[in-house]
Amino acid sequence: MRTQIPLKHTAYTYRYSVALNRHHILFFCMVLSALFTWQGALAADAAMKAGTIVVDDSNGVWFDRSLEVRGIQIVVAGAVGGQKSVPNKWVEKTAQTLKLLINSSAPNIEKTLQKRLVAILEGAPGTSHQGYKTGQRIGYGGGNSYRPNPLRDNGVRHYKGYEAWLDRTVQKDMVWYKNVDSLHTGDDDIVELLEHLMHTIHSFGLPGAVNGSLDALTWDSERRRDYHKQELWLAMKEAINNSVFNVSDYGNGDPRGHMSSVMMTEYMYLLNFSMWEFGKEFWGDGGSLAPEWSNKARTAKGVRKHNPLGYTLFMTYFNPVLSKPDIKTLRRMFKNHDRGESGYVAE
Repeated sequence: MRTQIPLKHTAYTYRYSVALNRHHILFFCMVLSALFTWQGALAADAAMKAGTIVVDDSNGVWFDRSLEVRGIQIVVAGAVGGQKSVPNKWVEKTAQTLKLLINSSAPNIEKTLQKRLVAILEGAPGTSHQGYKTGQRIGYGGGNSYRPNPLRDNGVRHYKGYEAWLDRTVQKDMVWYKNVDSLHTGDDDIVELLEHLMHTIHSFGLPGAVNGSLDALTWDSERRRDYHKQELWLAMKEAINNSVFNVSDYGNGDPRGHMSSVMMTEYMYLLNFSMWEFGKEFWGDGGSLAPEWSNKARTAKGVRKHNPLGYTLFMTYFNPVLSKPDIKTLRRMFKNHDRGESGYVAE
């Protein structure tokens, strides 16, 4: 007969059991976190690659080609809606510009954080828009160059499959080949690409890349009701108060009004351009965008003096993950009347 030994310290045993269960739960959470981190790292490594242009009609009949670069899916308009097809040469210039903006060999880059940026753009597990890849559309001329205009609600429905692509991606501005508002100079082409690619990267890559940036770079006023308490809005408001950023043409000019998200998106571009001193190099009118952006803040030194919160914002959240393209390289790529070579090589 087996003698049963009584438990003399049942309370202690219970507490031990609870503690053990807590440790199991903690261990499970750590494993799950590590799994998401591992998956995100794998996605980032894959997304850092730059692919080749492929024939692809799976993203709506507006597009007939696609290309994956640095976590972004570029979709390219074909000959449709009464407009010509975007040439591959422009697609490769777009892709190469992305590579220049997200270049891991630049001396200022913190590679781990930049990989996180790319994973976010990719929509990798554990990132802010997981499951939704970042998309970049390229069209010819402008929205009204197509019949019907694919940027209007009735036009979206006309291009079969396009609405589904919009639903499964996050996207911002268009990049236009031979923009109807352009003078077709090399500098105009540089600004066209950099401005709209920056809008895409700033909106769907930067938030979450550097620790604290998911809150700090809150730009979507409809998703975050406290957006006006975050660092991005506060830096923008300082620029407005100091007569650096003129928002009088943005709706009613209220930085907390219905145009606030557009203002913050544009402010990030203007800040980035000025910290790299690109505005005075590439903007028309002698390198000026006044009165929208003051000439006194076209350099990093000027931003630091007249918009110190913007300077800190850039150095904290932009500089560790974005690389400044070389001006000479850009000028070789973009010459007047669509000349110049991209130098794009798939990886």
